[in-house]
Amino acid sequence: LFSLHCQRYSFPSVARGNARGDCGNCGMSGMATSIEPLFLPSRKQDRKGTNTSEVACIFCDISFLVDKGFQSVLSHLLKEHKLVISNFTGVADPPRYFAYWKERFREVSDIADVCVAMRTNSGENDVGTRETFLLLSDKLPEDDAIRRKLRKSKLDDVLASQELERSDTSFTRTCLFCKQVFTGNRATLLNHMARDHNFSVGRPDNLVYVEELLDVLEDKLSNMQCLYCEKTFKDWQTLKEHMRKKQHKKINPRNKAYDKYYVINYTGHGGQELSEQDEDVEPVSDKPDEFEDWEDDTEERSLICLMCSEAYASIQSITGHMKDIHKFDFTRIRESLGFYQQVKVINYIRKQIYLNVCFVCLERFHNHYELSSHISCNVHDNNVINKSFWDQPQFYFPTYENYQLLCALEDESLLGDPGDEVVVPEDWVPPSICVFEAVESKE
Repeated sequence: LFSLHCQRYSFPSVARGNARGDCGNCGMSGMATSIEPLFLPSRKQDRKGTNTSEVACIFCDISFLVDKGFQSVLSHLLKEHKLVISNFTGVADPPRYFAYWKERFREVSDIADVCVAMRTNSGENDVGTRETFLLLSDKLPEDDAIRRKLRKSKLDDVLASQELERSDTSFTRTCLFCKQVFTGNRATLLNHMARDHNFSVGRPDNLVYVEELLDVLEDKLSNMQCLYCEKTFKDWQTLKEHMRKKQHKKINPRNKAYDKYYVINYTGHGGQELSEQDEDVEPVSDKPDEFEDWEDDTEERSLICLMCSEAYASIQSITGHMKDIHKFDFTRIRESLGFYQQVKVINYIRKQIYLNVCFVCLERFHNHYELSSHISCNVHDNNVINKSFWDQPQFYFPTYENYQLLCALEDESLLGDPGDEVVVPEDWVPPSICVFEAVESKE
């Protein structure tokens, strides 16, 4: 933790790792935490029709491609120029926002006059390097004003595009699910898909850039990709059956890629976007088979190896693979661990593998191939891991949000009795806190 001392505002203490991702407390290399949860790789999303554009840094002449997002720009501003932009997702037009502040910073003699300056580790008892960071936030009147201006301008453009779509009579499109062709108003096709195919993307009056949205959906279906979970299937019949059983015949309202097609997302109403979009997307139900979704889906329950991308359907297969190929006996290791300790070990190993760091000796490698060779060549006993490495609070949280082995830990039919469960009678009265303290003091 480091403390922030601001000229105009007070900020709570925040955590920040160094650039190398080393742990400042224990000095171990590669022990980094993720700012955001990771996800196991999924099928590549369709990128057809995306426009390649770039923006220049606010302070220097370096330009960044932003067709895939603005993370590279934000990372550069933080690392090289110590600038943080608060609530960046609320910026309606990032290129114009960057251009405004680039010009504004050229006009002022002291940047701290137009943004917040924060000094780290400036207290008497603070340790670490003292640095000064700059903050642009919508709490600042000037920043809030430019955000509002950009939001209004963007909304005006969106409403103008929506009005053109409504009045356009040259629209011609074949239904995504049948061969019927629709001309004229786009709403006719959308209402047809909702009524006849039980597929709704929302009320037509709430949508914009409808043709682009239909292009995206059509490309996914052409590639045999589920519209909701975006998994790819071998043929159309299998895809249809999957979307019916899983009730995936709809778009995922939490998929940010679809936000641009809903007018509500341009109004700046914050958390209302998701609830409105959820309301627009009608639930799909096949009543005769609605309980078939309770059946186990081996595709979603596949267990991926801790050290590589191999996937197996059962815990016996995955543990056998790790023991034979990676010399890692997970079954033996978990015998002496409680449930939450097992969770931490899995998350620790997953994080180190992601960082290309050996989870036993902490040696860092250039790529995963070198790391895999190191783990498999008996350099050390892979079953002996220093407890101080993994027994840390950060590893209570999953490295990969969709990692099925963590879910399997709770399934006795897969892993058997973990050995740390306690059967408590219904009339059991919990001891007082002092009893617990006495037991802990003896230990």
